Amino acid sequence: MCQVFDADIHALRCTLGTHLSAASVHPRTAMAVMRHSRMELTMTFYTDPVLLDVAGAVEALPDFNGKTPATTSRGVKTAVGTVGRA
Repeated sequence: MCQVFDADIHALRCTLGTHLSAASVHPRTAMAVMRHSRMELTMTFYTDPVLLDVAGAVEALPDFNGKTPATTSRGVKTAVGTVGRA
């Protein structure tokens, strides 16, 4: 015997939006997949940031080790774009 139940198909849109974001799908592409007219709908209302790998995203950043173009050989930081200017 089959059970009959109500399913809220619209509730799966948040799951779809979150899975697209977690899969690194470009936001504009996700917007098209979900047939939204505004990016705000896709990224704010239909993507759950709690389910995204925020820590993994931060860990994926390059290791800068404090060495940036603005650091001189003595380790003294200078303003970018001001070298040789008075």
